[in-house]
Amino acid sequence: MAKKNPPKQKNASPAKPKNLLITTIINCTAISLLVTAAAFSYLALVERPAISNASIQAQAQSLADSQVSLLDQALTQLRLRLSNIALSEDLLAALEQSDPAALERYRLELKRAFPEAISSKLIPLGPLGIASLNKDSRELRNNIELDLLRSVSNGQNVEPEAYQYEDTWLFSVAESVQSTDKKYASAALLVTLDEQYLRSLLSQLDSALGQTQLIQQFKNKQHIIVSSGNGDPAITVVAEATVSQWRLHFSPSAELIAKSGHSSTTVWMLLAAAALAILGTGLFMLSSLQKVLAQNLTQLTSKSKDPSFTLPGFGTLAKKLQQIPSPAPAAAVTPAAKDNPEAKTDTAAKAVEDDSLAINLPAQLPASIFRAYDIRGIAETELTDEVVYAIGLAIGSEALDQGQQRIIISADGRHSSPRIRDAMVQGLRASGRDVVDIGIQPTPLMYFATHQLDTQSGVMITGSHNPAEYNGIKIVIGGRALSGQAIMALKERIESKSLATGAGDYHHQDVDQSYIDYIINDVAIAQPLKIVIDAGNGVAGAIAPQLFEELGCEVIPLYCEVNGDFPNHHPDPSVEANLTDLKQQVQEHKADLGIAFDGDGDRLGVVTATGKSVPADRLLMLLAQDVVSRNPGADVLFDVKCTRNLNTLISNYGGRPIMWKTGHSFMKEKMQETGALLGGEFSGHIFFKERWFGFDDGMYAAARLIEILSTTDPDLDLQLEAFPESISSPELKVETTDTQKFSIIEQLISNANFDDGKISTLDGLRVDFPDGWGLVRASNTTPMLILRFEADTDEAMERIQSQFKDQLSAIDNSLQFSF
Repeated sequence: MAKKNPPKQKNASPAKPKNLLITTIINCTAISLLVTAAAFSYLALVERPAISNASIQAQAQSLADSQVSLLDQALTQLRLRLSNIALSEDLLAALEQSDPAALERYRLELKRAFPEAISSKLIPLGPLGIASLNKDSRELRNNIELDLLRSVSNGQNVEPEAYQYEDTWLFSVAESVQSTDKKYASAALLVTLDEQYLRSLLSQLDSALGQTQLIQQFKNKQHIIVSSGNGDPAITVVAEATVSQWRLHFSPSAELIAKSGHSSTTVWMLLAAAALAILGTGLFMLSSLQKVLAQNLTQLTSKSKDPSFTLPGFGTLAKKLQQIPSPAPAAAVTPAAKDNPEAKTDTAAKAVEDDSLAINLPAQLPASIFRAYDIRGIAETELTDEVVYAIGLAIGSEALDQGQQRIIISADGRHSSPRIRDAMVQGLRASGRDVVDIGIQPTPLMYFATHQLDTQSGVMITGSHNPAEYNGIKIVIGGRALSGQAIMALKERIESKSLATGAGDYHHQDVDQSYIDYIINDVAIAQPLKIVIDAGNGVAGAIAPQLFEELGCEVIPLYCEVNGDFPNHHPDPSVEANLTDLKQQVQEHKADLGIAFDGDGDRLGVVTATGKSVPADRLLMLLAQDVVSRNPGADVLFDVKCTRNLNTLISNYGGRPIMWKTGHSFMKEKMQETGALLGGEFSGHIFFKERWFGFDDGMYAAARLIEILSTTDPDLDLQLEAFPESISSPELKVETTDTQKFSIIEQLISNANFDDGKISTLDGLRVDFPDGWGLVRASNTTPMLILRFEADTDEAMERIQSQFKDQLSAIDNSLQFSF
């Protein structure tokens, strides 16, 4: 039998492959959305309405505690400042001798020590206490103040007490001055402040967070002294103040309640669960995608004539690949091709760039120009175009490393400054940095522009107070003034050719009026003062007269024409001889004040109405008193050349004194590190952080001084009489060389022998004795040793100076001393 052929089957059309990826994504996304929706539904419908008040109460209590802690600290500082005055032996002597002039000086000192007070009184008493007072001369507001005096005269420790007077809440602090035998109070000190002082303390908490009330509680009665903000009275927490009758009530706002509610543990657990679900889904989807993609790639590279794909687009791609002819075999690379100079690698190209860059770099850098806190040297021989260009490249490269793109540039009025500025601009732009040129300006305006234009970086071409043939470069990168090792790192960059290349932009921008407007909006002059301004033909003369005229002062300009030859006197207000003309003009015009600036305007000199120059450390006493009175506990910085009286005074005001190295860059760095609100150097650099930016600015410091004088007493001589004054020397300079000066200091520190003196090597060598101190340090800007001395008596001054001369002469007998 013939074998039957099996019946032919119809060709079944191939099943359309399922898109597994799309299906997986849809399913996983649906699951994620369901889990997330469930979590948030529970949060909205169940958890949130049931939130406990516990978290709200805890946060409110924390805010109340921080508020009352701030209040307690301020009150403690007030009482400490008052107590320090009460313990003065000189005050007790004046009371026992019934010296009216001395007592009047102490009344003035008390007033200056508490500028935030509405009144301050020194009330002499006696063995009879308040019974010794003439009723008509008490000048007391009410019986509450009388009771305070009675309590302190009886030796009791009296707390601050608040009371209403003429529809205003006041509070008073009292302290007794005990007699020599401690048997009775020789006097009472009474200081009164108003509710505005308390309001300013409590306003440091954002009023949007809730309502703060300071309550005075007497048995079942309570009085609201100060209230600020709005809150929910249903939730009120109480914090106890150190003053026994005072309480602080805090009620959180609706906004704070809402925020606190959302922070419950369950809410975060639900959100975490939702996040984990989404994360798990994403990982699963990624794994699925990888598998599906691998399957499709396998099909794409197989020789199958009918591959099946589960991802869209792969079928079309497979057809196109089949139409592409196979490539010819690659030719072998011959040795000749390898050696072809046109086939250089990127690394070789970079090497060529480095070689071309080297053409513009100086063969050798003068090492002496790289100083401790800036770059400075003789303009024509040391700061040549090639040297400055290289420094610009290094500054731009360092700025790049710190993420800085735009750099401010400015220059003072020296003849060499435009040339040096142009070379610096070329170097900065060649590093790829954009340059913003603010023109011929004082150094403080460069600092100001880095804040105002938000560049955080800037370069100032200035020789400061050096002779006319000098010039220099001050540098700020990322908000920090370069000093010490950071300056030397620029030299190392140039020598190692670690320099960036690029093509930066350049444009000019004026900041003069912005600077003036900022100060006018900050400084309040209560009464106009007549002032003489001596700019010493430095660059500050171009803007200072306009600034102080717009502040409301009557200005008499002296040597305010910018002239790089400095034809009238050297622009250094720390040298007494340079103030001669200013003193004469102040007295001739019967001015209230004389102000002098250095060559680039970052230092200040002051002359009183009687023609006396004011050392910067004594000026700092008045400025510290003003700043610390508003900021109890604030740090105040001063350099090693300043009087040690600053330690006691700043502590008595309630501040924290910090002595530091001399040098504007070192001081600014320490200001940032400590958060100090005020700093000062004996050379006249004054640094304000309160209401300002923390950099040294002679014009702003002068404006703040005038503000103090106009709101208290314009007689600066009288104001300074309240501060202790020791016998002191000016800066004394001993000529040496730039290399020898450091060697001398090192040898002196190693071999120093000052008997009972306490040695400090913070900056040079400073020795403190029980009756004075002496200092010698190497100048960072000139080939000099700088010395300064202070003592209680002429004999102590002579003894301390002799010790320093003897030990320095033993190291180098060629040194010539002028003292």
